[in-house]
Amino acid sequence: MGQKYQVRVIKRGERESARPVEATVSDVRTEPSERELKTVMSGWVREHKQRTEEYRRSFAGLLRQVGFNPPTPALKRS
Repeated sequence: MGQKYQVRVIKRGERESARPVEATVSDVRTEPSERELKTVMSGWVREHKQRTEEYRRSFAGLLRQVGFNPPTPALKRS
């Protein structure tokens, strides 16, 4: 109960002028944050990998239907 809270008193004339300032402060940020960029970029990368894998499977299936057997990947030697 011993906490003190800071109170800001706004007079009538200042009340109207204080609201537009708060609105413009939130509109100032035009560039996305680093977290937003990271989320968008990781989504793009994930979609690209999925599309690439779908294309690879589709193309391999098409080649098998025609009679061409694509080579299997060689085993890696240690």
